[in-house]
Amino acid sequence: MKLNARVYRQLTNEPFLTQEIEGKKIEFIHMNDTPLLFQYASRGRFALWTSDGVNYRVLIEKKYYEALEDFYQPEVNKIWLDFLEGVGALNRKINMWFIIPTLILYVVIAGLATFLFQDYTLQILLGMIVLVVLSNMIQGRIVNRKVREENLKAQDHIRRYLGDEKFEELIKAQDQHYQDYFKFNEEQTTEEVVNEDVEVIETEEISEEDEDDGTKGN
Repeated sequence: MKLNARVYRQLTNEPFLTQEIEGKKIEFIHMNDTPLLFQYASRGRFALWTSDGVNYRVLIEKKYYEALEDFYQPEVNKIWLDFLEGVGALNRKINMWFIIPTLILYVVIAGLATFLFQDYTLQILLGMIVLVVLSNMIQGRIVNRKVREENLKAQDHIRRYLGDEKFEELIKAQDQHYQDYFKFNEEQTTEEVVNEDVEVIETEEISEEDEDDGTKGN
């Protein structure tokens, strides 16, 4: 299935690691070497799987990969690949359950409203729009619940493969990376703010036109 396809197309950097799993190529690309680092890492997303529907590219923060390298060995990626492919098939199946019947119902009722209930056509069509929205909401909830269930199964499978001790060790390494990364960013931001304050004080004597609003480009 296609997964974050727009990001997949953006990732043109040379991968630092390539794996071949069941005929699918998985390329690992350092997030630090792309303009997407701030966009994702600032929200705590240090790894992002993307796909064009055939092959995969994993955008991953460098130190995050170093801390959790065992999570990305081919045997574990095979488990995760099965999860992603399974979720794609599940999503298509549920879409078929909802979209096709809803479209058929919409066409039938729209036709009846046009020819038999012309005075109420607008009200009926508005009611059908509400029905479509409700159908999409229900569909979304079902998909999300199924994805969570499959995700837990994949995690359990990975835990069994790695063993409880190794799995917990990697979880702790993951938590430590989060703490270290955001602590580093906070210290860096504080230093930048101090420097900017000094610059403002110095330049205000010359001109009041230059003002830094604190925003950073991605």
